[in-house]
Amino acid sequence: MTASRSHLRLVRKLQDALGETICSALEDTSVVEIMLNPDGRLFVERLGQGIDSMGTLQPGAAEIIIGSVAHALQTEADEDQPIISGELPIGGHRFEGLLPPVVAGPSFTIRKRASRLIPLEDYVRSAIMTTAQAVLIQKAIKARLNIVISGGTGSGKTTLANAVIAEMVRTAPEHRLVILEDTAEIQCAAENAVQLHTTDTVDMARLLKSTMRLRPDRIIVG
Repeated sequence: MTASRSHLRLVRKLQDALGETICSALEDTSVVEIMLNPDGRLFVERLGQGIDSMGTLQPGAAEIIIGSVAHALQTEADEDQPIISGELPIGGHRFEGLLPPVVAGPSFTIRKRASRLIPLEDYVRSAIMTTAQAVLIQKAIKARLNIVISGGTGSGKTTLANAVIAEMVRTAPEHRLVILEDTAEIQCAAENAVQLHTTDTVDMARLLKSTMRLRPDRIIVG
């Protein structure tokens, strides 16, 4: 079986496990997060609408989902390894699955990968930031200053980071970008870019050390 056919089979198996409700939510561009609690209650968070109930999921079905994701990530999910973290082969969305004994019942969270890039001018147009703030960011990019983007969960850090990176690429398209992440969320249109991901055995500090030998013009840590 070719690698592409094997991948398609894996995706179909995972889609069957997730079911129509969750797959539909993954295809909804307004959805940013899908959450299953240990009591079997499903919740969905949409942009600008907060969190709403999305029904329930039986423990057996939740275990099948977590097991299927573990299989896709080439690992196992059981009592000895009750936490599964990684990227779904569907869309590259971030998955965090938990099994007993660390939780009372199977639970997971799917953080959707950003589906579109919002440029800085759209932040200004939507009155999310002022023109002066956007100009300050642009000046910092041109001066190659360090920029820190921080905020609470779901506050839009990655979306803003993607906008800043897009501005970097526009300002200096010849620059080589090296991107470090736990999971692939950052979007980068640079022609000369390398994206590195942590693993269970390679942490962010080790990636950063390796980055120093990759001749970066700019380093992005996600």
